[in-house]
Amino acid sequence: MCAGLLGMSARAAGGAVVDPHVATDRSVDCRTVDSILKSLVKDGMTDEQKVLAVFHWIRRLIYHGDGPREYAYNFHNMIHIYGHGSCLRQTTPMWVLLKRLGYTCRNWAVGGHHLIQVHYGGQWHLLDPHMNFYVYDRGKPPTIASVAHIKADPTLVTDAVKEGRACPGFLLCGDSVGTFARASAYRDLGDFPESRKYTPVIKEPFGGITLRRGETYIRTWMPGTYWFKKGWYKKDVGPRHGCGRRDRKDTVNWPLYEPHAWGTKYRHWGAGRIAYNPSLDDGHYRDAVVSETNVAAKDRGAVASLGQADAAKPAEIVFGVNCPYVITAGEVRLRQTSDGAVLAAVSIDEGKTWQPVELKADGDRMAALFVDEVNGGFNGYQLTLTLTGGAAVADIELVSHFQLNPYSLPHLVPGKNVVTVDARTYGSPLTVTYNWAEGDDWSIPKTAAATFTKDGSFTIDVAGPKYPRMVSLTLSVAPQGGTGKSATNGLRVLSANAPWL
Repeated sequence: MCAGLLGMSARAAGGAVVDPHVATDRSVDCRTVDSILKSLVKDGMTDEQKVLAVFHWIRRLIYHGDGPREYAYNFHNMIHIYGHGSCLRQTTPMWVLLKRLGYTCRNWAVGGHHLIQVHYGGQWHLLDPHMNFYVYDRGKPPTIASVAHIKADPTLVTDAVKEGRACPGFLLCGDSVGTFARASAYRDLGDFPESRKYTPVIKEPFGGITLRRGETYIRTWMPGTYWFKKGWYKKDVGPRHGCGRRDRKDTVNWPLYEPHAWGTKYRHWGAGRIAYNPSLDDGHYRDAVVSETNVAAKDRGAVASLGQADAAKPAEIVFGVNCPYVITAGEVRLRQTSDGAVLAAVSIDEGKTWQPVELKADGDRMAALFVDEVNGGFNGYQLTLTLTGGAAVADIELVSHFQLNPYSLPHLVPGKNVVTVDARTYGSPLTVTYNWAEGDDWSIPKTAAATFTKDGSFTIDVAGPKYPRMVSLTLSVAPQGGTGKSATNGLRVLSANAPWL
């Protein structure tokens, strides 16, 4: 079973939407290696055009920033979750794509910096997505130079800008031309990458999630309050490209970067959340239940509640949260409808170990925020509620925050966009909603939504000429009756200019 389905009980299949997937005909479908390449590579492209399509897309998705070295060897986590990493974390995903296209690659270094050489057209070609580097030789027609060419003639590098042979946005973050002009600094590190560290089996398709009745899945293009702490070396601010203003020099990707400024940063982490608010009076809450003991649904003052079936014994209910991204925080809110005690705890290892979280009074509700207890959970988490002393609870709301790479999402572009929606099963209607903003200053908010009970598509027209500011992509499944809220679970619609998650 896919890791993204953690917490899905057998009962969930009846009313859940399993593995929903959204793509557009105008953006890259990042679900699999093959779907990425199908989006990037078109009939009639030359070898160089194919290689550069991959090169510029990798640069779009991954900016330079530190992180554990092993991140380099998890293709989909680099693409969908982190979006940042130093040289090896960029050349390795690039190698995965180019190898799938049939190209031979070599692992090179200049000093301690990783580079990639690609073989096509009978010769090697040197590229560096981290520093944004490649130069053409002086041939007729010119081709991208190799290490051997540069070592033999360093002016291929030093004079590249002056002679108009440098790549778009050449060394945009201010790195030195001299780094690449030192012939003695180059080292051939062999077959790319170090195969003893790389797991050749890529787990895909990425994005497996099961949406239960009463669940809403929101992904946004902008940062939020929480981020994956281990994945970023700064404690006070989340992952972002520190050389943000320089992104203007990236003429290939700038149209997509420009609308998504966060201060002076155009590349940064994105925030998402999953909100679960089930109906309790019809048993649909069991869609997300991993296990329950001594639990009975009862009306408490005309309010559907969960309590102890046998008042002499504790009741325990365990909810599962499934998420393909990395969890960064969680929140639970509930209303206690009778006296007694309600305890909560969370687990990120499928119930092997538990950490208590404290429920505190919050108006007429009880609420708990838990960050450190779940931050870094790659397989979702579980929340257990224990009821004693005759306690009963109602209006359960569970919100799970996660981190994503916004440039891996299916964005819209000016003109006609065909949005396709598919899922493994539709146990309930699925509503798909895009929020974005148009106009020269992105001051015109727009929304488009469609509901599906089977695979299908809908069309969104976006005004230009500038790319839109993408705000959010929401997938929701209504609670279907009872005390549950609307298909958006009472969450505010994200405004194009409002504070983010």
